[in-house]
Amino acid sequence: MTRPRYIISIAAELASCHPRTLRIYEEEGLLSPQRRNNLRLYSEADIKRVRIIRFLTRRQRVNLAGVRVILQLEALGKIRVYDLFDENDVERFVEDRDEPELATEASAEGALSRGN
Repeated sequence: MTRPRYIISIAAELASCHPRTLRIYEEEGLLSPQRRNNLRLYSEADIKRVRIIRFLTRRQRVNLAGVRVILQLEALGKIRVYDLFDENDVERFVEDRDEPELATEASAEGALSRGN
């Protein structure tokens, strides 16, 4: 496992998502960043996991419950996500994201967290 070194704002930027997205994934049990001095610290492995989650939810239209099952199967060694989907497709998806989509995402996730 890689050493955690990124605070949430940097991790979100590297994963092309809003910081609230990372918090939601943590609340849903999909992500477990280390904590030090009350800060979430993300590793390269965490960033890669977020990119996979984003690819599955946005490109493949898998809901978070489905993502959880896929990640559990991967942890058990039953499947490998990159055997199902080309790693380059995941990376291209992240690179193709643009800033207006991030703003829309932040607005939608804010509404979700408020229960709207």
